[in-house]
Amino acid sequence: MASSPQMPLAPSGRALAKSTAIAMLVAGVVLVCFVLPAEYGIDPLGIGGALGLTGMSGAASAKAADPAQASIRGPVFSQPGGYRPGYRMDTREFKLGPYEYIEFKYELEPGASMLYNWKASAPVIFNLHTDPAGKPADASESFEKGEAAGKQGAYVAPYAGLHGWYWENPGGGEIIVRLSAIGFFRSAREFHHDGTKRDYDLAKARLPE
Repeated sequence: MASSPQMPLAPSGRALAKSTAIAMLVAGVVLVCFVLPAEYGIDPLGIGGALGLTGMSGAASAKAADPAQASIRGPVFSQPGGYRPGYRMDTREFKLGPYEYIEFKYELEPGASMLYNWKASAPVIFNLHTDPAGKPADASESFEKGEAAGKQGAYVAPYAGLHGWYWENPGGGEIIVRLSAIGFFRSAREFHHDGTKRDYDLAKARLPE
């Protein structure tokens, strides 16, 4: 009698975390070695120059401003500075009750970069913004905002401070937001809808082996 086919085993949480880390690391290598030199003339490792990629962007023509995004500053790419916090990976999960919000931001030095990927179980109101170090609250800048069920990308801090997201549940059911990030951050801060906050020391958060 023929035996029934066996179902493949689901990957373990550790395997999934390792796969995510490898994928984000590869994306980071592509970003630093190819995208930044070719598109922005930024070549921190000198590989772009060796491959003839620097300067390919030329004098890009200015795009017309979108009135709906007039108050949002565009993405910033800058030469890495003198920061030495180390390259780290961090993953988080947030539960948002009806109409609740949360903010989560990483502490970054000028020029420090990170790759991020966040997904929500349903669309949320979001705002990728900053809290500049030593500046009043109204000095905050927004880089992207709207309503979505997920976003991913690369970010380079234009100045020292807290850099991260505001997520708000616009409906009546619970929403779960999952965040994964790899970058040169050393700490993070979480702000809750009830006015409380929590600080995280990420000095020991490293890439999984």
